[in-house]
Amino acid sequence: MMKDLIIMGAGDLGKDVAWLVERINENKPEWNLLGFTEKGEMESFQGYPVLGGDEVIENYEDVYVVCALANTAVRERIIDTLPANAHVATLIDPRAIIHRTAQIGEGSMIFANALVGIEAKVGKQCVILYNASVNHDVEVGDYTTIYPNATISGRCVVGRYCEIGTGASIIQHVTICDSARIGVGAAVFTNIKNPGTTVGNPAVTMGAKKKDK
Repeated sequence: MMKDLIIMGAGDLGKDVAWLVERINENKPEWNLLGFTEKGEMESFQGYPVLGGDEVIENYEDVYVVCALANTAVRERIIDTLPANAHVATLIDPRAIIHRTAQIGEGSMIFANALVGIEAKVGKQCVILYNASVNHDVEVGDYTTIYPNATISGRCVVGRYCEIGTGASIIQHVTICDSARIGVGAAVFTNIKNPGTTVGNPAVTMGAKKKDK
């Protein structure tokens, strides 16, 4: 039996999530996509109805939701205030490569050609986009977004609320603190201890104070 699903957020990530749902259903019918929630007067998006603001979720007796908002803090706030009738959906593309020992947290979304390796742990409400690699023994904290073609090498620890930019590379055994932003194409060779934006090759955190020798 297919489960009713609502995508919260009719924006850029919402487009990708709708396609993700369609790809899952092409492989094995699982989700009845009812539409999107979004503020304003939009009536349809990507061929699906816009049902109204998030409050319309309360009108459904039993429904699954997925939050398609890139901002990690907003995503957490919305998920924490869901009504009791709403269940959080976990979506994994049929072409994602997930090792049998990997753990995927509730509400996370894994897109096409992403890899989650041996004994990797992905927290709840994470987004791992196209062709991103989370390699063996990596730990990814809740509400973190990993953008396309980013690579996190073995035994790294990535904190909560992080954003790992498109094409970024993180070498093995690196630890990244909560709320860090790794810029597009950055090459990270050392631990990131300060929240902020880290860019370059080798990567440097903008605004971070140098430690005394």
